[in-house]
Order: sequence, then C-alpha cells, then structure tokens
Amino acid sequence: MGKLDEKKKQKRDSLLAAAFALFTEKGINDTSISDIATEAKMAKGTFYLYFRDKFDIRDNLIASKATELFLQATEEMRRKKLPTLEEQVIYLADSIINRLNEDKMLLRFIAKNLSWGVFRNALLLEEENDGLCFYEAYETMLAESGRKFRNPELMLYMIVEFVNSTCHNVILMQEPVALEELKPELYGAIEDIIHRQEIGGNVQ
Repeated sequence: MGKLDEKKKQKRDSLLAAAFALFTEKGINDTSISDIATEAKMAKGTFYLYFRDKFDIRDNLIASKATELFLQATEEMRRKKLPTLEEQVIYLADSIINRLNEDKMLLRFIAKNLSWGVFRNALLLEEENDGLCFYEAYETMLAESGRKFRNPELMLYMIVEFVNSTCHNVILMQEPVALEELKPELYGAIEDIIHRQEIGGNVQ
C-alpha cells in the first residue's frame, strides 16, 4: 500500500471510528454528518469523499465489524481442526456469541441495524490486505465436509438470524434464561438446520 492509499485508509478508518462512537452514544437519528466529521477532526466535505450519507457509513460499519468478528472466529476455528461441519459451525457461533457478550455495545449496534442485505455484504467483504471473506471460508467448510446442501446461503441465513434473534435478549437482559442455559438448545437447533438442509441427510 502506497503512502497516498495509506492516508486514505487512515481517514476512512477515522470516520468509521467516529461514527461508531457517536451512533452508539447518541443513536443514528441524532447524529449528523457534521458531528461525524467534527469527531474525526475533518472537514465535512471530506466525509463525502468516502461515504454517500450517514446510512452508507452505518452499513459500512456493520460490514466491517461483522467481517472482523467472523474472520477472527474462523481463524480460531481452523486452528482447532474440528472434524465435523456441525462442530465447526457451532464453534464459530460460540466464539461470536462470547465476543458479543463481552462487547454489548457492539451487539446493540449490530442487532438494531441488521438487515440480511447489509449482512450479506459483510460476509462478502474482503479483509484488508489478506483478500479473505467469510463467505468464501464458509463455502470451503462445506466443500471440505464432502456433503451437499440444498441451499447453502439459506442455511447460513437461518443460522445467523436464529443466533441473532435468540441471543439478543438473553445477553442484554438475561431473559428468558441465562446465556449458558440457552447455548445447548441453540446449538442443537443449529445442528437441526444443517441436517434439514443436507441432501440425503437424516432428519430426526
């Protein structure tokens, strides 16, 4: 990366960091583009060199944060050398849930602003410099399992939505059960989703 590209990246990262701080403190509706530029110590016009509006930077934030979560969890999972697809997916889910439990501000931000379109862009976003994206890692996991699935994207959508919707209240309000009580039920349901999507799989 040349000096010019590095400076552009630093400015973009500064705007993202400023937006995240303001969005999580004040909310998106009460945050203006001028607020973001001021927080990032830049002119307002600089903002528009990188983002269309505050909803564009919000979507980029979700993609960036989600990509970081998924790829870190994937890297950890790879080191474990888990033998089955179910074990791999559950390890990923457990790792991400634990990280969100530790960073409730990030959980609130992602859960409140999540849509599948934005999230799918996050799954396809390549990590800076490494050229890696989570969806490619997911497809590699499926291929290495030697198993076939009717609709891999639908399967991932169902797992992500299920984890997101069930964990939100449990992590933030400990309702209707504590997180550790939820996990066995959640992971059993993930296994069921995988089995139902598998071509020729046995559904109990």
